[in-house]
Amino acid sequence: MSRTILVVDDIAANRNLLGATLEPKGYEVLLAPNGAAALKVAARSRPNLILMDVNMPEMDGYEACRQLKGMPGLAEIPVIFITANDDPESLVKGFQAGGVDYITKPFKEQEVLMRVETHVKIHTLTRALETSNAELAAKNSELQLEVQRRKQAEDKANDANEAKSRFLSFISHEMRSPLNAIIGFSEELVDALASDALAQSREDATRVRSAGGHLLGLINNLLDLSKIEAGKMPLTIEEFALVPLVTELSKDMEPLVRRNGNRLSVQANGEIGTVRADSTKLKQVLMNLISNAGKFTKNGTIRLEIEKTSNIERSTSNVEGADECFTIRVSDSGIGMTGDQMQRLFQPYQQATDSTARQFGGTGLGLAISRQFCQLMGGDLTVASESGKGSTFTVRLPVKVLADTQ
Repeated sequence: MSRTILVVDDIAANRNLLGATLEPKGYEVLLAPNGAAALKVAARSRPNLILMDVNMPEMDGYEACRQLKGMPGLAEIPVIFITANDDPESLVKGFQAGGVDYITKPFKEQEVLMRVETHVKIHTLTRALETSNAELAAKNSELQLEVQRRKQAEDKANDANEAKSRFLSFISHEMRSPLNAIIGFSEELVDALASDALAQSREDATRVRSAGGHLLGLINNLLDLSKIEAGKMPLTIEEFALVPLVTELSKDMEPLVRRNGNRLSVQANGEIGTVRADSTKLKQVLMNLISNAGKFTKNGTIRLEIEKTSNIERSTSNVEGADECFTIRVSDSGIGMTGDQMQRLFQPYQQATDSTARQFGGTGLGLAISRQFCQLMGGDLTVASESGKGSTFTVRLPVKVLADTQ
C-alpha cells in the first residue's frame, strides 16, 4: 500500500527534519521548497498526504491548497498545515482553504506521526470506499443492463409463444374441415365396400379413416394446448350424474380396450350423485386415460373406480364446497413406469421413454392436456406406477366447480 508524504516548506532544515521523522516509519517522503513546486510534484506523484507550510514567498500555503483543490484528481488529497500562527482566524482560514488539520510550530515528532498516520488511514480508506462504490455502481449498471436484456428476451419469448399459439389455433381450424370430410367419405367407402371381392379396398378405406381420425385427434390436441397456453381455454360448467356418464363412456371405450385382449370394469360406490363440472373435458380426460391403459396393457384388466373423497389441494380458486370432491382411478396391469419416467410424464411432447414413443406411438400431448383440464376445474391428475406391474392414474375434482373465471 502506498504511503507517500509530500513535505512543502521554504526552509530546507524543516523539510529535512520532517523527512527524517517520517522515513523511519515507512513513509516515502517527497520534498518541495514552495507552493508552485508543490503543485507540480503533487500532479506528478499524487501523494497520500501533504504537509504544507503556511508562510512561504510568492505563493503561501493557503493559496497552494486552494489551487490544489481545484485540480482534477488532486482535490481528495488531505492537506495538513504547519504554521506558527495558531490564532483562531488563521486556523479558520486554513480550513476554508481546504486543509483537514494543522500542526503548530515548533512541531513535536510524536504529534506529527500521530496526525499523519490518522489522515493517511482516512485517505486510504476513503479511496478504497470510492473504488468499491465505483465497482458497485459498475456492477449495478451491468445488472440493470442484464435485467433489461432478460426482460427483452422474455418479451420476445412471450411474443413468440403467442404467435405460436395463434398459428396452432389457425392451422388446426384450417385442417379440421378437410379432415372431417376425409373421415366422412372414408366411412361411406367402408360401408359401400362390403362384399368379399372388395375386401382389400375396404381395408384400405378403413386405414384412411383410422389415419384421418388419428390426425384429427392430434390437431384437436394442438388446438387445446394452444388455448391453454394462451389462457383462453373456457370451462362449460353443468350439472350431471357422474356414474351414468362414466358407465356410458366405458361402454363406448370397450371395443378399443378389447383390441389387446383386455377387459374393462367399472366400480362405483353409491354416495356419488350429481356433480357440477365440465362434462366434456372430464370425458376427454377419461377417454385419454382409458385409451392409454388399453394401449400399454395386453390380456389384462383395466379398472375404473369412482368414489367420494375429501381434503383435496386445489390449484385454482374456482371451487366451492372445499371438502367435497370425487376421485376416479384408472388402473391397468400393463408395462408400468419407473420413478424417472413418471417425472417427465405430464410435460407436453414428452413420453415416459423414447422407446415407448417408438413402440406405441403418440405425441405426449394427451396426458399434459388432461392434467391441465383437471387443474382448470380446481383439481389435479396424478400417477402411481411400478415398472412391470402397471399404473394407476387418479383424477381428483371438486363436486362443485364454479363458472369459468378466466
